[in-house]
Amino acid sequence: MSWPGVPELLLIAIVILLLFGGSKLKDVMKSFGEGLREFRKATEEPTQQLHKELQTPPTTSADSEASDGAQESEDHQSEPPVS
Repeated sequence: MSWPGVPELLLIAIVILLLFGGSKLKDVMKSFGEGLREFRKATEEPTQQLHKELQTPPTTSADSEASDGAQESEDHQSEPPVS
């Protein structure tokens, strides 16, 4: 399905103008713009949050304890056995 061309858009605009009239058209377009703005805001927030979470991986205390444990085991392996 392709997007409507210029002639189709002009026909749609004329029909809308005939249906709503000149004075009401301003209010209709204002409401449409506000709705579109709210829709964009609602779709951008989760996307931005997802990008933010993917860029900075969370570090938990379990991760830091695991890395500390790995560090300690490496330290113990390098020491010679005590006799």
